[in-house]
Amino acid sequence: MEDSSLEVALKWIKDLADGTIGHEIETITARGIRVVKAHKGSLLCDFIIHNGLLDENENWHVGAIATLVDIIGSTASYSFTSYKYVTIDFSISYYSTAKVQEEVEVEAKVIAKKDELTSVIVQVRKKENGELIALGKLWMAVARMNARQQASKL
Repeated sequence: MEDSSLEVALKWIKDLADGTIGHEIETITARGIRVVKAHKGSLLCDFIIHNGLLDENENWHVGAIATLVDIIGSTASYSFTSYKYVTIDFSISYYSTAKVQEEVEVEAKVIAKKDELTSVIVQVRKKENGELIALGKLWMAVARMNARQQASKL
């Protein structure tokens, strides 16, 4: 482990994956995720698609993919800066899908930091052949604890 922010991020993912913490949508989506490599600002995880994540065509639901991309992206941001973040810009492109019991890799990397903003790229690939399933791009902003600090100018 490189520093305490990375340790905290890894504990958060572990607790989310086993359902100890988090909202239901997060715990269902992240159930069973396993961190393979972790460095400051970079995470590589393995994940097996389970029944709770399927759409009506028995494919991995695109909403579940997006939720997982956001979880892993925000965790990579935290490991880089030790700040809690909120996603302020999120785009995702879908290239293929996965079926139940397929194993995928989710890799997140912080690619830029400017003041209180951090940019993260998250790739989701099939573990078997490296086929790209989704590519997420996130801009994260430092979360403010007191909303009054950011009064609207309108």
